[in-house]
Amino acid sequence: MTRGSMLLSGVFDLPSWGYVVVALVLTHITIVAVTVFLHRHQAHHALDLHPVASRFFRLWLWLTTDMKTRDWAAIHRKHHAKCETAEEPHSPQVLGINRVLWGGVILYVCMAN
Repeated sequence: MTRGSMLLSGVFDLPSWGYVVVALVLTHITIVAVTVFLHRHQAHHALDLHPVASRFFRLWLWLTTDMKTRDWAAIHRKHHAKCETAEEPHSPQVLGINRVLWGGVILYVCMAN
């Protein structure tokens, strides 16, 4: 295989359904990282994670969402303190359900900066 044909076909030669599966798996890892690491472990201290798992989730979220752990936890705690008010950082009643569902990561990143 020449270099030019490798660039055109990609690094991995998967069938089209394979790329869908890879995208779903990577998305699921991000969802688990937010749910388990950021929400349960960092914001609520509801479970303990092994340091290797914590570092993996922190790195994964930084690479995939640009979310910083400390900022996410602080914003989430504000969410609980100001729930369903105009001061809540991501209230669907204030901002609209579509904006919160489809732009949740953007809301967190913008609030942290």
